[in-house]
Order: sequence, then structure tokens, then C-alpha cells
Amino acid sequence: MGSVRRFIGISALAVCISLTMHTAAWAQQTTPFCTGQNCLRTRELLKNLCDFIVKNKATYPTIYIGGYYMRTLVAGYEIFGDKQYLDTAIAYGDYLLAHQMPNGFWKTGYGPVYMADTGSALGLLIVLYNHVDKKRQHEYLRAVQHYVTSIQKDGMIHPWGAFGTGWRGTKGDTLENPIYDQYTLSSALTGGEIFTWMYHVTGKDEYREIAYHALRWVIGTMRPDGNIPHILAMEGYDWNRRNDPKVADGLWKSHTYGTSAYVGEGILSFDLYCRKPSWQRWIQIAVRPNIEFVLRNQLPDGTWSRLPQNSWDRTRSPGIIDYLIWYYEHVDRDPRILSAVHRFDAFVINPANGKSYGLLNDGAGSGATDVSGPFNTATALTGRALADILSPGVDARW
Repeated sequence: MGSVRRFIGISALAVCISLTMHTAAWAQQTTPFCTGQNCLRTRELLKNLCDFIVKNKATYPTIYIGGYYMRTLVAGYEIFGDKQYLDTAIAYGDYLLAHQMPNGFWKTGYGPVYMADTGSALGLLIVLYNHVDKKRQHEYLRAVQHYVTSIQKDGMIHPWGAFGTGWRGTKGDTLENPIYDQYTLSSALTGGEIFTWMYHVTGKDEYREIAYHALRWVIGTMRPDGNIPHILAMEGYDWNRRNDPKVADGLWKSHTYGTSAYVGEGILSFDLYCRKPSWQRWIQIAVRPNIEFVLRNQLPDGTWSRLPQNSWDRTRSPGIIDYLIWYYEHVDRDPRILSAVHRFDAFVINPANGKSYGLLNDGAGSGATDVSGPFNTATALTGRALADILSPGVDARW
């Protein structure tokens, strides 16, 4: 009996030591963007979120939100090594392949077919590419190739580089009512990101050229103060009427930080993978006013946008973190960027604050007020930010 008690005591001590060492290892795995207990709490928050996504969001029907949720899982797999995260993301990639329309596009899940949203969704296939077998890699490339070829064939790229918006809807598998109006976010997300990936995989310079001209147009619309406008004429944000005060308000004020976040995604993708030093130098210098703009306008609590918690602008603003981390890692180790990321991280890991980005104890919050779900958007984009804080650049590893 005494030997049994000694065995139990030794076993309990071993478990205690193991747990202590495990916790200590977590605490020591710091990056410049989080330290000590804050880093540990960030890891715990991301782990809880990944578990929540697997359980509750594995088949999310709005593809841009689903794509960002799954990209969080791919990053989670790289950080935690949990295979269920990768398996769930691969299954969603299979879902995207199965739902591509014969014309090369995807239904977004709520009506209009936006090339901006599609670019966000296909970002999943990009980060999954190196994690899947050759058969899936071939299917991913074929699907994205079909998409970009259709864009070119359908005249959705303007001669000056800007991308059109998309289509107003679908009838069966037929696209209806094209929207050729130039759009900031389709130019950044499909133009800057997806076409750069096509160059990265195929080596065909035509794709890199298209990405370059798309981003050159986007950056060319930036005000001297660094504010990049949200150009989307179908919703009243018409670049050709920018001198109208009512139009100017929509261009410059109501979508300010979400636009920087999305544009930043296209910019960092191009810089990392265009493999042309002169263009990399150009874009790194050209975006400096926008980086200064977001640093200057960060709120005292570490967030961006004074608009309501469920507003378009605020729910998309966490993507700024990925943008700033890229700039710090690859362009300029400005200590103000570290401070900005630390402040955001300190805000969001506080449970009382995290729910404003859809982060409750078990993941995304409720209270969505439209079919695409603002808090789902916030949760998915915040997941990417948390992952990049823990493992800089993980969301853009091609």
C-alpha cells in the first residue's frame, strides 16, 4: 500500500512538473509583438478561437469570412501543431473547389459577386498550397487560373490598372449585371494578392505586371496625409465625384481603417513575392504615408475607428496589425509600430474588450445585424492578427 501511495505521489509530481514546464514554454515563446504574460494570454486566446472555429464555423457560407476563419486555422496549425485545424481548413478548401461556377467565379454567399471578397476567400488556397498533396495543389492552381483568366476575358481590369467591382448577382450559375466601376478593394485583394500569387506559382510575368499596376492605381489615389479612399461607385463612393462633400465623406471617413487593412494585405503580398527589387523599393516607400496615417490615428485604447462596434470600418480594422507587422519586419523597425501592436494586443486579450471584436470566452460573439455578420468578420480578421502577433508573417507564408 505504501508503494502504491509513493507511485501515485511520484506520478502526480511528474504531471505537475510537466504542466509547469509546458506553461513555462508557452510563456517563453515570445516575439517582438508580445511579451511575458501578454504573449501567453494571446496564445490562449488564439487557441480558444481556433477550437471554436473548428466546432462552430467549419462550413461558414459567406466565403470571404469562411476564408479568413480558415486562414486563422492554418496559422493555428503552424503555431500549435494541431492537425484538426489543418484538416478543417483543407475541407473548406475542398468546399471552395466544389462551388466554383463554370464561369470561374464564386457566389459570395449573400448576393452580389465581389472580386474583393473572392480575393479574400482564395487567400485560403494560397496559404494551404504548401500543406496539401500534389493533386490538391494542381486543383488549387487550376481553380485560381480559371478565375483570373475569366477576369481578364470579361474586361474587369481597366487600362490604368484598377479592377472592376464584380456583378450585381447570379441566376443559377450565370453572372448578371456586371459592375465595371473601379474598386479599391478588388484592386488590392484580387489584383495585388491573387495575381501576385499566380506570378509566384507560375513565373508568368503578366500576372506580376497586373498586380503592380493595380496597386500603383490604389496608392495613386492616396491623399497627402496618407488616407486611402474607399472607392466603390455602386455604393455612392464615386472617385469621379470626390469633390462633392457628401461623396467625399464616404470616400475618406466611413471606411478608413478597414480600407487600410485590406489594401495592406495586397501590398504586403506583393512586396514579399513579386521578386523585383525596384518594385519592392517603390512600394515600401510609397506606402509610408499610409503607415504614418494609421500610427497617428490609433486610438488611446489601441484600436482604430470611432464608429460603432459592428460598423464596417471597425470590424475590418484588425487587419492593420498584419500590415504593421509586415512593415516592421521587412521595411523599417520603427519602435512606434511595436508600441501600436502591443497596445492593440493588450486591449483585445482583456475579455471585457475582446467581445467588441467578437471574441468571447469561446470565440465569436452573436448580435450580427446583416447576412454577412459583422462580428464574424471581426472575429475572423482578429484571429489573423493574433496569429501574426505570435508568429510574424504566418498569415502570408506562401
